[in-house]
Amino acid sequence: MTRSAWLLGAFGLLGSGFAAAAQDADFNVTYHVERTPAAQLSIETCGKAVVEVATQAGLRSATQSYPDQLVTISGGADGNGAFIVQCIAVGDTTVSVVQGIDYRQQKGALGAFADQAFAAVKAAAQ
Repeated sequence: MTRSAWLLGAFGLLGSGFAAAAQDADFNVTYHVERTPAAQLSIETCGKAVVEVATQAGLRSATQSYPDQLVTISGGADGNGAFIVQCIAVGDTTVSVVQGIDYRQQKGALGAFADQAFAAVKAAAQ
């Protein structure tokens, strides 16, 4: 067997092992994306809406802001899951990306939070 054939076979075996491990993963992702005219929703307003909902839900959160470009809010609950929300300025549009990751196979508290955060961002648009 040539060296390249051996390497190709080894990578194939490794890849199939990774795919099997990914199928057994204990997590669930809830994902939402919305495009809103920036005149109706700024990235700052988008970020504030998410922080308010996270505070009300009792989740810890951290905000990073890059003026006129991006606001990122991330956080979660120890042992339950995590969330990340990005409010992105794209020309005259605000793109909101909301993700909730539950540390279990079915949608749980962080998936439900992602739904609430997404609804809050949509409601914040004027």
